[in-house]
Amino acid sequence: MHGRTDASHIAIDARDVTLSLGAGDAQTRILKGVSLSIPRGESLAILGPSGSGKSSLMAILSGLERATSGEVTVAGIDFARMSEDALARARRGRIGIILQSFHLLPTMTALENVAVPLELAGIGDASGQAGTELEAVGLSHRLHHYPSQLSGGEQQRVAIARAVAPRPPILFADEPTGNLDSRTSEAIVDVLFDRRSAADATLVMITHDLALARRCDRIVEMRDGEIVSDGRP
Repeated sequence: MHGRTDASHIAIDARDVTLSLGAGDAQTRILKGVSLSIPRGESLAILGPSGSGKSSLMAILSGLERATSGEVTVAGIDFARMSEDALARARRGRIGIILQSFHLLPTMTALENVAVPLELAGIGDASGQAGTELEAVGLSHRLHHYPSQLSGGEQQRVAIARAVAPRPPILFADEPTGNLDSRTSEAIVDVLFDRRSAADATLVMITHDLALARRCDRIVEMRDGEIVSDGRP
């Protein structure tokens, strides 16, 4: 690429992002001027202790939260000046999010959980594509099971399938193995990286696990609402 860093090669560009909660004397500064540029196709781990601001940064970069100030451009779209409704529309089809608490709909089967975002994105044969995606994460035998009938690892596989099924260019994962035992965690990470590679997606992952972070192309470390290091593992 001959060192080109023009906008077409950047998936996420955040400049001097701040986040403050409360007002006046009770105001708390969560993020204190964070700048971060993530090229397309890169896998990035955000490390940091609890309260360092990493989840807040992910919420802003994924369009779940609005920054107090600063510039945020995601997939070529200016997130900083959008309303919450506009952000919700902008996320659809562009961003997949995987959380440690799975967030599956309890009254829907695994197949239905994965098909819903495909239907919302207007994709034809949502059910067929959902089945293909669940097969890819090793759950072809669990299509018609409800979340309560699945193990934690199986639920997280469904959550990964749901996030990647619409083929979003950007994936976010917030402590994706946080509720799983170490053996299951390793298998889930393999699935996550495999599906991310298949979709050729940019991956931003929050973790406290250094071994997991080292599987990414790049590691950013946060402390007290600021980035304190940024480099290759």
